[in-house]
Formats: sequence, C-alpha cells, structure tokens
Amino acid sequence: MRLRQQTGVAIIEFTIMLPILLLMIFATAELGRALYQYSHLTRIVRDAGRYLSTKAIPNTTGNIPVPFNDANCDNCISNTKALLVYGKVGGTTPLLYGLDTSDVTITGDPETKMVIIKVDYDWLPLFGEQISGFGAGNNSNLSLNFHVSYAMRAGL
Repeated sequence: MRLRQQTGVAIIEFTIMLPILLLMIFATAELGRALYQYSHLTRIVRDAGRYLSTKAIPNTTGNIPVPFNDANCDNCISNTKALLVYGKVGGTTPLLYGLDTSDVTITGDPETKMVIIKVDYDWLPLFGEQISGFGAGNNSNLSLNFHVSYAMRAGL
C-alpha cells in the first residue's frame, strides 16, 4: 500500500530541481567562457605588445618618436591595433566578439622607451546582458568589463 502513495514523487522532485540544475550548468559554462576569453585577450595583447616593441623605433636613432603616432613610426600603431583585434593586418573578423580597434589605446614614452597597450573589452554572456529581478528589484547586469594592459621596452 505504501508504494502506491509514493508513485510519481520522483518526477515531481526532478521537476522542481530541474531549473536550479540548468541554472548551475549554464552559469558554470558562462564562467568558463569568460575565463577563456580573458585568457585569450591577455595573450593577444601580449603578442601585439611584442610586435609593437619591434616596430616603435622606425629608424636608427634608438628613440621612440615624438609625437608617437602613425606618421612617425610607419603606421606601427594602426598595424598593432589591427593585429590585436583581427589577428592580422588588414583583417575584418575580430578574434573576440565585440572587440574593436576603438577599444585599444597605445601610448609610448620616449624617456623610458616603453610602449603601453591598454584594452577595455566589454564581455557579454551568450544568454543576454541582463537578468530579470523577478519582481525583487532592478535587473542585474551580467556583462563584465575586462581591462588588460601590457608594457614593454621598445627596440628589444
């Protein structure tokens, strides 16, 4: 008699727990994706920094030009931004979704011979930028802003 009262209880418990399990699975996947993209961003910024350090001093003076711009370093700034964002000079498809050359700032210090690359990348989750507060308050913003910078001595 007792078995008849327990019929269907497991499916009810599973139905109650399914949304929580799915939320945990998707949250773990998004966290892993965010960590992967941050790691990828730091790697491409490092690679672009190495490229820029070899191109920032265009002549035999041994100094970073003043002012440090494309005209004085044979388009080294534009080429570095393209290399960072697209993976090659003249590319059209960004390596990371939403990454643009306007997110990249490049400066050079002639006194220390350091070139500095800074990237501000807005990471967006796959399932939307905001999650509803479900009547408990405002929506929660799920996007992250990754700030990556890299400095290297030019001419090495």
